[in-house]
Amino acid sequence: MDWLAERAAQNTPALEFDSQTWTYSALNTWVESIAAYLESCGVNRGARVAIHLSNQPVYVALIHALARLGAIAVPLNTRLTETELNWQMEQSQSNFLICESEHIKHPKRILVPEVLSTPQPDSTPLRPSPELDSVQGIFFTSGTTGSPKGAMLTLGNHYSSALASAERLPVKKNDRWLLTMPLYHIGGLSIVFRAAIYGIEIVLHSGFDVDAVHHALTEENITHVSLVPTMLHRLLEKYPNFAPSPSLRVILLGGAGAPQNLLEKALKLNLPIALTYGLTEATSQVATSTPEQTHAKPGSVGKPLNGTTASIVDESGKSLPNGKVGEILVGGKTVMIGYLDSERPDRSLLHTGDIGYLDSDGDLWVLTRRTDLIVSGGENIYPEEVERALTNHPAVSEACVVGMPDPEWGQSVAAAVVLREPCDGESLLQFLRGQLAGYKVPRKIVFVESLPHTASGKLKRAEVAIGVQRLPTLDKTVKSLETFDSKKIK
Repeated sequence: MDWLAERAAQNTPALEFDSQTWTYSALNTWVESIAAYLESCGVNRGARVAIHLSNQPVYVALIHALARLGAIAVPLNTRLTETELNWQMEQSQSNFLICESEHIKHPKRILVPEVLSTPQPDSTPLRPSPELDSVQGIFFTSGTTGSPKGAMLTLGNHYSSALASAERLPVKKNDRWLLTMPLYHIGGLSIVFRAAIYGIEIVLHSGFDVDAVHHALTEENITHVSLVPTMLHRLLEKYPNFAPSPSLRVILLGGAGAPQNLLEKALKLNLPIALTYGLTEATSQVATSTPEQTHAKPGSVGKPLNGTTASIVDESGKSLPNGKVGEILVGGKTVMIGYLDSERPDRSLLHTGDIGYLDSDGDLWVLTRRTDLIVSGGENIYPEEVERALTNHPAVSEACVVGMPDPEWGQSVAAAVVLREPCDGESLLQFLRGQLAGYKVPRKIVFVESLPHTASGKLKRAEVAIGVQRLPTLDKTVKSLETFDSKKIK
C-alpha cells in the first residue's frame, strides 16, 4: 500500500513547515526522489534503516520513501546517549543509518544533506507496492520488562488504526493536524500515515514550543492536535485563559495519565479534549473518548476503537466482570506482529501490564500505566534500566527507582540508594548523565541503609515510593525509609 502515491494527483496541501507548504503532488515527487537515491545506496525491500533526526520535513518524506521501498524504518529517540543509540541499532540490526551528525558512527551512514540534494527522477520506476502485512517500522518501547523492546508494526497496523481513529474522531477534507510530537514516537509518526490516508494536511513543528503552539491553535485554523499532558500543562500555565480558534475540534490527549486538576482546568475552558489510551504495541490508540464524552465522563478514555478489544483479567488470567480492577489486555488488527526476535503474539492476548477497569457502559478507566513504568512528559522510563546504571557505580550496592507525582511532567524519577562506600548525590548524577538520556536521570536521590524486600527477594516498590516522597534529597544516609524522621537530620 502506498497511500501517498494514491494522493499524488491531489493538488492540495499535504505538509506545512515554517511557512513552507508542499502539496500532495510535490511531496510525492520529493519522496520518489529520496526513494531513488536510497535505492542507489543499496536500501531495498526488507532493509532496516535507523533514523536519528529531529522533526523536520525530510523526516516525513523519509517515512514515506522507506515504506515505498519496502524498507523497515527504525526511528531512534534523539535524546538517547551514544551508548543507548548503539545498543538499539545493534538490537534492530539496522543496515543503514540516516542522521545529521557525523559523530554518530555506522558503516552505512547517510547524512541528511546527501538525501536533500538528491536529483529529481525522470520517471517513477515500477516497483511492487508493499503489502499490508509488510513490516513498516521497529519502535523501541519500554514494554513491561527492563530493557527497551523493539515492537514491529506493519502497514496494516497503521491502516487499521487510521480507519478506526477516523470513525471515532471524524476528519474532513480541509482538516489541518498540528504535529509537535516527536516523529520517533508512534504518537507522532502514526499521524504521517493517517494524514495521507485521510488526504489532510500536517502542520509540522520542530518540537513543542508553547508560544508557537498557542499561535497555531488560535490563529492558523488548526482542527486537530496531539498532546501529552505535560504539553497541555505548559500551555495552560502560560495561557490560563486559552481560547483556541473555533476550527479546533480535537485535542487528542494521551501518552500518560492526565492529572485530575489539569483535566478540570481544561474542561472549564471548554476545550475539546479527547482522552485516549494507547501503546506503541497497538499502533498508538486503543480507546478514545470523544470531546463530548470527555465532558460527560471526565477521566474515562471511552470505548475501544472499532476492531480493537480491551478486556480485564486478574493475576491468573481469568476474565473479570465490569467494575472489577485488573490488568488490561488488548487485541485486534492494530496489535503488533511481535517484538524483535520473539514469537508472534496471540492478537487477542496482548498483556499491557496496565491496570484499569471497564465500567457498566463498557468504557475504559486506566488507573496505573504499567505497574512499575514511569511516564514522564510522555517518555517511558523503566526503573530497572536506571537501577542497572546506578549499580554500575562502584559505590552503589543496591538501588530502587520509582516515579513521584509531578505537576508538570506527570511523574519524575526518584531513587533510593544503598551505598557500600561514601558517595554524594551530585557525583552519582554526573555518572548517570554519561549513561542515560536526560529524562531518565533521577531528579531526587536519597541514601538509605537498607531497602524493603518481599520474602522472595523482590523490592517493595510501593513502600519505597511512599518513603521517598516524604524524604528530602539527602547526602546523609538514613536508617530506613519507614523510620526516618526529617527533624533528626541536621
